[in-house]
Amino acid sequence: MGHIIGKDRYQFTLFPETLDEYISEDNPVRVIDAFIKQLDLIEAGFINVIPAREGRPSYGPNCLLKLYLYGYFNKIRSSRKLMHECRRNVEVMWLIGKLDPDFRTISDFRKNNAKALKRVFRAFVKVCVELGLYTRELVAIDGSKFRAANSKDNNITVSKLEDRLKRIEKNITEYLEELDRNDQNEVDTKELTKEELQQKIEVLRQRQEKYNEYIKEMKESNETQKSFVDPESRLMKTHNGGFDVCYNVQTAVDAGSHMVVDFDVTNNCNDMGLLYEGAKRAKEALEEEILEVVADNGYEGKEDMLECLKSGIIPHVALKDGVAEQEIVIDYNESVITDETLHSSEPEDIQKCLEAGVLPAVYMNKNIEIEVVEQKKVGPGEKCFTRSEDGKTVICPEGRTLNKAADLKNKSKIRYTSRSACSHCLNKCTTSEFKQVDLKGGQNILFINSPNVIERKVKIRIKPDKEKIKTRKMVVEHPFGTVKRWCDASYVLMKGRVKATADLSLSFLAYNMKRAIRMVGVSELVAVMRG
Repeated sequence: MGHIIGKDRYQFTLFPETLDEYISEDNPVRVIDAFIKQLDLIEAGFINVIPAREGRPSYGPNCLLKLYLYGYFNKIRSSRKLMHECRRNVEVMWLIGKLDPDFRTISDFRKNNAKALKRVFRAFVKVCVELGLYTRELVAIDGSKFRAANSKDNNITVSKLEDRLKRIEKNITEYLEELDRNDQNEVDTKELTKEELQQKIEVLRQRQEKYNEYIKEMKESNETQKSFVDPESRLMKTHNGGFDVCYNVQTAVDAGSHMVVDFDVTNNCNDMGLLYEGAKRAKEALEEEILEVVADNGYEGKEDMLECLKSGIIPHVALKDGVAEQEIVIDYNESVITDETLHSSEPEDIQKCLEAGVLPAVYMNKNIEIEVVEQKKVGPGEKCFTRSEDGKTVICPEGRTLNKAADLKNKSKIRYTSRSACSHCLNKCTTSEFKQVDLKGGQNILFINSPNVIERKVKIRIKPDKEKIKTRKMVVEHPFGTVKRWCDASYVLMKGRVKATADLSLSFLAYNMKRAIRMVGVSELVAVMRG
């Protein structure tokens, strides 16, 4: 019995097969096609959506977008590889209608539509929100380092330049000493002639001048490093303890679906100060009034956490060992809190409640406590009395003049007072009943405390939920691991934050689309997007 034999490649058929017959109904490319067809490309900001009236027709942005999304969906990010797929891949032929764009055309599309690609990512997030794929109960925030298109050799720091300048200075000194020896002996060394030594010194001095210029530029711009190929990238410490030129990519991931809600490409070397902005974008994307977020102790900044609380975001940030809760102190602002304000979820009402020392209803049973405390306003140098040069008057902390009233010889002090100036003053500078102050003979300035001045502060205590913190790593590391390892996207292909964002928009969009397909299937996604 023979083997199964394929069709003869030269055999004609009476009824030719269509491309659509090669694509099954549950093929993911149908989701890509349906999603891009329902996009408003003009609103998203793509160029060349409306064809030019003159010249050679261009490729439509819809087919190039389909091509790129298919590529990232299948671990193909290179424009040259995508060009080859157009000529041999049946799925790509079906998706873009057998078009065959050049690799430069493909590459330019991603470069020229960088901002629009981030809007495409957000458009798919909106589709998933409408489908109810995001649980919207808890969002995990974290950052990961993605290598930039800039090697470590093309990055300099101030300390690195200072070390190089020291070596250059040492080499110049050695060459000059060798020149002096040659002049004394009137004979060139066997290794280098006088002209060669002078040439080397000149090269080193030019390099020295260039390095000094770099240091001056960095000090003027208040920066500590400079990258030459990708100026916006920075040398950062990576997870393995080494250093590389990277971008710090911040993501907000839904705990229930493990889908990326939002992301941002930053060049901050650490995560401090990035919690609020990431949580705020996630809250807006999910259209939630109150959102709980979880993060590691790299985000442990009180100002950031306070901004979260004011905006309707409950932060669960891992604290250092031995610390059970985070305490935030703010100024007290007395105001009338109505029942409507108390139960409101609007950021301005939440802030009003917090400043008045009242816990908003939306924060009840969320491990958040609040209280108003009174404390004395004390401290050396807080207020002072200043005596004039002639010793006849003293200027009080409020700028009023106190006149010499008595010479207390038994105490070696001079008393100054002014009942008219102090009778209507609300600031209780002294504990004296008669508003007077005594200065020693050689004492021209008297610093005082203000034990009678009481000020109110609001203390907010946040006790993070340990169970939610335990789940953080399982949630937020999943997208990073998938994109970096499975998709081989641990580095960005483009230069600059905007273009790096375009690259990662496609990576995270492909990741989200795969998650959505596994959750609801191809048919339902296509049906929803077709309306």
